[in-house]
Amino acid sequence: MNRDALSAGLVLLLMTVQVTFVNRLPLPGDAAPDLVLLAVVGYALARGARAGAVMGFAAGLFGDLLPPAAHEMGQYALVLCLVGFVAGRWTESRPEAGLAVALGCAALGPVVAVVVGVVFGGAEAGVVALSGGLLPVMIYNVLAAPPMVWAATRVVRGRDRSRVRSRERRAGRAGRLVGGRP
Repeated sequence: MNRDALSAGLVLLLMTVQVTFVNRLPLPGDAAPDLVLLAVVGYALARGARAGAVMGFAAGLFGDLLPPAAHEMGQYALVLCLVGFVAGRWTESRPEAGLAVALGCAALGPVVAVVVGVVFGGAEAGVVALSGGLLPVMIYNVLAAPPMVWAATRVVRGRDRSRVRSRERRAGRAGRLVGGRP
């Protein structure tokens, strides 16, 4: 199966889980982590800026269509598109900073959503979002980011890359044992 189709299926599954289960959890601060945002970040880390922006836009557009959406059409699409692009671009320029990128995007995603809400919905939307608990959402996203982003990148990359890397490591060790250069 194509990895992109599998990733899109994962995002659709996470949207369903987000709306039906996670948003209803009685967590302190009346907030919940944004699993779809974290999946888009993981996808962008694995595939880059352009693919992250496209996946973010598609996932956000579908999220805008889901029934509990209480915002302007296209708002969530813009947020996820921006976050996917930034995560992918950041990773392309610094590949070793994967965890920092994931945590940074997890924390800044809700802030981008508030800014886009202010632009689309007016200043009262920002006041409502800030008073409604932006900080708990940021904290929950940062706490959920490591396992969610790891799972999303694992789905996108698959087991094939891990096998290739382990073979390359073994070949490098074998080359050093016989006195060659890996």
